[in-house]
Amino acid sequence: MKGFEKKRGLWLFMLLVLCLGLTFLYIGCSSDDTVTTDNNNGNNNTVAKWSVTPQTSGITETSLFKVFVEPVSGKMWVVGDKGVILTSSDKGTTWTKQDSGGEAALQSVFFVNDSEGWIAGDGGAVLHTKDGGGKWEKQNSGVTEKLRSAFFSNNTTGWAVGDAGKIIGTKDGGVAWAAQTSSTNQQLNSIYFAKPKPGEVVMNKGWAVGLGGTIVHTDNAGGVWTKQISKIPDPLYGMYFDSETRGWAVGKSGTVLTTTDGGITWNQSASAAAQGKTLYDVSFLNAATGIVAGSGGKIIFTTDGKTWEAIESNTTKVLWSVAFLNANEAWAVGDSGTILYIKKL
Repeated sequence: MKGFEKKRGLWLFMLLVLCLGLTFLYIGCSSDDTVTTDNNNGNNNTVAKWSVTPQTSGITETSLFKVFVEPVSGKMWVVGDKGVILTSSDKGTTWTKQDSGGEAALQSVFFVNDSEGWIAGDGGAVLHTKDGGGKWEKQNSGVTEKLRSAFFSNNTTGWAVGDAGKIIGTKDGGVAWAAQTSSTNQQLNSIYFAKPKPGEVVMNKGWAVGLGGTIVHTDNAGGVWTKQISKIPDPLYGMYFDSETRGWAVGKSGTVLTTTDGGITWNQSASAAAQGKTLYDVSFLNAATGIVAGSGGKIIFTTDGKTWEAIESNTTKVLWSVAFLNANEAWAVGDSGTILYIKKL
């Protein structure tokens, strides 16, 4: 009888363990679409914990190519295929469509404040707004090539780059655009100008990157563009400079290029965290804090400007663009209307 009671107690104990295990398994699997990622520095010391939450764009079949976050107001704009323009004033909780006036694919958006901005896209399209996108008006870019990236230093001075090495610039807010000599016929995918040194006002130093590892640079706001040596033959798609000397460029096969001398020398590396995915866009908040998005839903980040860790995005969609609001919040956008809210916990 004692042996029976002993066996009976053992069976009850095993049943309890099984039930607890199933309970924890259910809890682990029963969650919403938010994904939380713990990242460590290789020494089992957690350095960051991120959550990635899909947001409802209202666009399910359309690719979204660029997200821009106005740093002061936090207002956001997203542009994409079929003339899509979306905006949000509540950190992406709700998105509202704006009228672009056409069906051309829109590749890039840039605002100098929460009211005035520009969009560039296919067929040399340039759109301008002075009221946060309530009304978008066409500007004459003077080119018919696809414009893939735009950048403005203020509400009068800006540039756009695109196919066949096109670089155009304006000094009057886009009333007139003029071609600049790019020194290349390669497709240019991204343009960025660095903040001037303390005490200076004008943004003179800029860079553009493109196919074939192309990097071109100007010291005089686009008066002259000269080639820089990237040491790679592969496409470069995104770039960012946090000063006149320090910058990053990203591209095919997980490539991350860095420079600390304004592009005189570029150091290349293939980020292990990218796992060979093509990287399309890069954004930095400061010299140390950066984030990159790319193919296969890949998102990687750095807290020292050098080493990279992966963030689980829970999607395999191509992510074309990424942007910070602050050190704790960022957004990525991509194919099939994908918008991801990325938050440090």
